Amino acid sequence: MTETQAPDRKALFGIVAAIFVSGTGVGSLLPVLPLYLHERGAPYSLVGVIVGASLVAQAVGQWPAGRLAARFGGRPMMVGGLLLASLSSIALILPVPVGWLIALRFTQGLGFAASLPAELAAVADVVPRSYLGRAYSWVSGAQQSGFIVGPAIGGFLAVFGRWTVFLVTGAALLAAAIVVWRAVPSTARPAVTAPLQARTLLGRSPVGAAVRAVVTLSIGLGLLIGIYDVIWSLYMRSLGASDPVIGLSFTLYALPVLIATPLAGWGSDRWDRRWLAFGSIVLGSLMGVVYPGLKNVPIVIAVGAFEGLLWAFTEPAMNSFLMRAVQDRRAEAQGIVGTALSSGMAIGAFVGGSLFALGVGVPFYVAAAAGVVFALAAIPSLRAASRGN
Repeated sequence: MTETQAPDRKALFGIVAAIFVSGTGVGSLLPVLPLYLHERGAPYSLVGVIVGASLVAQAVGQWPAGRLAARFGGRPMMVGGLLLASLSSIALILPVPVGWLIALRFTQGLGFAASLPAELAAVADVVPRSYLGRAYSWVSGAQQSGFIVGPAIGGFLAVFGRWTVFLVTGAALLAAAIVVWRAVPSTARPAVTAPLQARTLLGRSPVGAAVRAVVTLSIGLGLLIGIYDVIWSLYMRSLGASDPVIGLSFTLYALPVLIATPLAGWGSDRWDRRWLAFGSIVLGSLMGVVYPGLKNVPIVIAVGAFEGLLWAFTEPAMNSFLMRAVQDRRAEAQGIVGTALSSGMAIGAFVGGSLFALGVGVPFYVAAAAGVVFALAAIPSLRAASRGN
């Protein structure tokens, strides 16, 4: 889409609506899943493995899924992936041995792997380049809105039995598939120019530098997220927080992110996206060193809300930077980045439980170090990428 064309708002908001519904379902699991697994007999180390199984599947599946979306169109990948994730989420309540939950989480992750690159690439296909930052701020806002609603629902439903959370998650993902099928038009196979098809997206060019930069940032970000996904509920429980309060902590983290997304989108369309993403990741990562010294639950929630403000700029800046740089094979580029992010998240999730067993503060220090180190490692590629991206 050219700079002068108007965004296809119907398609954009159809994608955004699906991301919101999906985020609501996923967000409902965040405060419940580690506790649910531990109560079913999984030790802390196995909790990390089960949580991380979904992330491994996403790491394995997103790059191939991006290539398939570029070949067959985004809508089939989105719908099929959301349906697979829906069925797998519901199956988690079955009375199977704990080890089988690894397979179900892996299958759930394959569903997310199929849908996410197509969703993110489709946004760039329906808006002009000058609107990318604001479009991806809508995406970020939809995700964060889902995380605001989802954890609160998850914490509330857990009072009636944690199994209800998985049933609601499956229903929400099914609804997301229906939204995509009804609202997002079927698209033809995207055109790919021969010269671009012949060279790798990670090659020695401004485009390759942009992809490498976002990949490097995403690895560190993924490590941090994976660790937090496993240990946050455990950390809050160590401070005496109840299930509803744990759910509320996720909601109150996401709310400032949502509030700040309009500014983040506006800034991403006007400022240098490279350093906006870099600064957001570094400052957000450094917040991790604060939590081990906190003992009061309301203060922890307040600090988390401030941290959310810092992270608000990351996704609009990174996605608009990447999609402005990559003109063709966008779903594949999103798949590469998604593989990097999910790989980092999987590793973080695998080690998160073990790190928590070493001491409450250990996973926070490791997560902060990961975010900062990989952000610094991305500097050469950020400099090599064109500022105009």
